[in-house]
Amino acid sequence: MRRWHLIMIAAILCLVSCTGRKAHDLSGVNGVEDLKGYRVAVSMGSSYDLMLSEIDGVDVIRLGVGELLVAVEKGRADFCIIDQFQARMLSLESRGLEIKFDNILKGTACAGFRKDDSLLCSRFNGYLRDAKSSGEYDRWLNEWKTASDSMADASLLVHRHEKQSGRRSLHVGITITYPYLFLKENYLTGIEVDMFNRFCDAAGYSVDYEIYDFSALIPALNSGKIDVILSHMRRTEERARQVLFSDPYVEGGGAAVCRSNGGIGMTERAGLWDRIKESFKNNLVVEQRWKLMADGLWVTIQISVLSLLAAVMAGVLMCRMRMSRKRVVSSPMGIVIDLLRGIPLLVLLMLMFYVIFASSRITGTWVTVMSFGLYYGAYFSEVFRTGMEGVERGQWEAGFALGLGKFQTFRKVVLPQALNRIIPVLKGEVIALIKMTSVVGYVAVVDLTKASDIIRARTLDAFFPLILVSVVYIVLSWLTGWGLNALERRLTPKSRDL
Repeated sequence: MRRWHLIMIAAILCLVSCTGRKAHDLSGVNGVEDLKGYRVAVSMGSSYDLMLSEIDGVDVIRLGVGELLVAVEKGRADFCIIDQFQARMLSLESRGLEIKFDNILKGTACAGFRKDDSLLCSRFNGYLRDAKSSGEYDRWLNEWKTASDSMADASLLVHRHEKQSGRRSLHVGITITYPYLFLKENYLTGIEVDMFNRFCDAAGYSVDYEIYDFSALIPALNSGKIDVILSHMRRTEERARQVLFSDPYVEGGGAAVCRSNGGIGMTERAGLWDRIKESFKNNLVVEQRWKLMADGLWVTIQISVLSLLAAVMAGVLMCRMRMSRKRVVSSPMGIVIDLLRGIPLLVLLMLMFYVIFASSRITGTWVTVMSFGLYYGAYFSEVFRTGMEGVERGQWEAGFALGLGKFQTFRKVVLPQALNRIIPVLKGEVIALIKMTSVVGYVAVVDLTKASDIIRARTLDAFFPLILVSVVYIVLSWLTGWGLNALERRLTPKSRDL
């Protein structure tokens, strides 16, 4: 049996190592119109995504920012389209990549405001006009464009905003996109952060930046979760129907990146061990990125523990109501449990964040705890009910015969026997809860998975962060299972003694 396992692992490794090695002749591609018949990777929901969706014959691959270059490296895509300023700041040659053509959708980036907040938008436009007329705009933009060592001194360039009490606090939704917005030594920096910090100081605002997926920015704006979108967003006709755009502040375009020489004759890759060491250094050591992963892990642990407590409390309450002899109580609760179990967790989470609590300033963390508590509470309630109903009625009667009261009979006789039935089933649900915390990045919570996304958006290395996150979740799941097994062993002798 072990021999078959080794054979399967070897086959999987062989397939992975061979994936994407096929070369393609890309010499005839000189513009967007020549991309028909090729696989093109773009960031989901971006302007390039919308553009290519309207061109027949292009195989569009929608990925996160951190996976675009990796998709071309591995041969899963023939091209990827990224910002041309970003492409020039990256060391593409060292990865066997090159810019095939650029100036794609050449245009300008704008800040986004709610339709009913024209005053804030006009103040921002006024600041831009004053900064351009005084020469301040050209000075700070040139500093960024000429920054040496791939933005190594970015934390020194950025204008540091100091919060002051009594000022209106602007909640700004951002997406990590190097070099416009990125984290350096756990400090948010970038061209757009620099610009908006200067505006807030000039206009008398305080600012809080919140990290969202790009596709979630407009829903977050319209639901009132954020006041401003600052994510190198371009004005399109569809977006303009929902967002009030400012005057443009940065000009640019996209660049199509492919393998060097059309993917033919790539330089020999470094050894596996050397690549692992380099990935470890780039993703954890450089700029102290391990701190971001550690913070994300702590957030994941907090959400897991709080959600588990909320789910247990909700499950007990739902179970009690579901087992009530009053049909006016038990029947509606049965419907609620079925509804909660029928809704996908991610959909419930987004409904809670963008609809039910849209007008409140409750953080994504607490919305997550409430959503997970309700969702897994519904599952826990059925597990509790099954465990309770599995204890024979005679056990209650035996407790009463011994002179125990109802509560004492439940605690000393029924509950230990029910737990022996509940814990083995509950173990899988608890582990599933911990793993499902990986979706909380959709509601602006920087957990472990979201932290890895932020690092991948900076290093454009999809391998090491994902492997590291997988290992961490495996360890958390193992520790949780070990703890529940220990609890089960501790409870079993008590039930036997009774």
